Amino acid sequence: MKEVDSLKQKYYFSMLGIFLLLFVYDSIYYVVHKQVNIYLITTVTHFFLFCVVNLPGIFFLYRPIDQFLRTKENSQKAGKRILSLPGISTLWIFALGLSYVILTFLSFWFFPDGIEIFDPGKVPIPVWFSFAVSITYFYAIYPSFIAFFLIKDYNSKLRNFVFLEYEFPESKNHKKIGNDLLLVFFILGVIPSLIVILDIFVLTHSKKEYEQFMTLDPLMTILVDRFVIIVGMLFAIFLITKSFTGPIHSVLDLIRKVRNGDFSGRAAIITDDEVGELTGEVNRMVKGLQERELIRNTFGKYVNPKVVNHILKDNINLDGEVRTATILVTDIAGYTTLSEKLPPKEIVQTLNEYFTELVGVIQEHGGIVNKFIGDAIFAIFNVPVEDPHHARNAIHAALEIQKITETRTFGKGKKLHTRIGINSGVVLAGNIGSGDRMEYTVIGDEVNVASRLEQLNKQFGTNLLIGENTYLLVKDEFSCVHLGEIQLKGRELLTRVYKVES
Repeated sequence: MKEVDSLKQKYYFSMLGIFLLLFVYDSIYYVVHKQVNIYLITTVTHFFLFCVVNLPGIFFLYRPIDQFLRTKENSQKAGKRILSLPGISTLWIFALGLSYVILTFLSFWFFPDGIEIFDPGKVPIPVWFSFAVSITYFYAIYPSFIAFFLIKDYNSKLRNFVFLEYEFPESKNHKKIGNDLLLVFFILGVIPSLIVILDIFVLTHSKKEYEQFMTLDPLMTILVDRFVIIVGMLFAIFLITKSFTGPIHSVLDLIRKVRNGDFSGRAAIITDDEVGELTGEVNRMVKGLQERELIRNTFGKYVNPKVVNHILKDNINLDGEVRTATILVTDIAGYTTLSEKLPPKEIVQTLNEYFTELVGVIQEHGGIVNKFIGDAIFAIFNVPVEDPHHARNAIHAALEIQKITETRTFGKGKKLHTRIGINSGVVLAGNIGSGDRMEYTVIGDEVNVASRLEQLNKQFGTNLLIGENTYLLVKDEFSCVHLGEIQLKGRELLTRVYKVES
């Protein structure tokens, strides 16, 4: 709530701060004209308009945002107001400035005797026109221009806070940076130049009339206007620079985090121009990297892309859930003897070729390689992605693995014989581990049975054994031979064991 109050105060100060800019203008003109009554009148008028009248307008403009930040209600209305805040704030300041211009001319009309530096009744129409253009620029157009970039800078902080807290809003109507640059060029370059040209033209063609009603030197009038423009221009350049560089620094900070391996951050989309589009694309890229990192850390490197998409789309529950699964465990027969004979480099080469083949087969049949344990592979079917034919697909994968290992060699011509155990049943699936290292896996008695069946191949001289649960699911699709009821290591109950022939 403290942050919410701070954001509200900053908006109020930004909008009320326009009065300070106008106070500086009034003070500069007072130094030149030395008319206390005019200085007091203009200052009081500006205070009334840009402080007293401005205050309820500020309250109305910010109200939907403030209500949302405090109650979390009407998010759609608040989002629209946040996106449009610089624009409507600018229009409001322009309306106040235009009101001042109108009041100024009304005072000339109704109270001509109160003006000491010139006689309104003797002013030629061209001079009035030049004066009207200048005062409209300095007290309406220019303050609203400053307000636009002032509120745009504030709005970047507001959108940063709202984006990081609620991940909105992101505008769908993208603008062009060139439009802002064109506005800056027009307001700070074209209009002031035209005003100077107009002043020179009027003074050149109406110099005698000007000297009759005006006590101030014509050249001094132009110099004062130019000085005011320069003062305002310095302030505007500061705000404009912040509005362009702020979002870029936000993206750079995110990129530095990614470079250091932190994919959790996001850069707030605080502009609607090309930089905002770039920020959105960078966020989507980082999110993709984060998802890939999550998949790799959770399920391992060897995951079928289709499975990855399914996992991301369905938002798989990693906290733990009871599922029915088929577990496939492989092991290389005689691996210990093999590893004693081969140098380490050749062992790695042989295993990598072997694992590459087996992983491809398992993936093709919808399984996920959960982990490698030495020369063994631990794969699961129907978890985390549902597969109604998980038992059948696991056996198809096992048969294809047998075919591959019987027909080809690995590494430098080494023949590898694979033993496989398969079992189906209810398991607990979820992230298991410590706070520093988590691993998505399945645990339960049925998992242990699959591992014991793989080891039981040594006793029966077989390559592929399945448990009773798997047999009941595939008995009509494969030719299986019942080998008897075996008491597996670590289990009290007997387990029916089957050999798959084809």
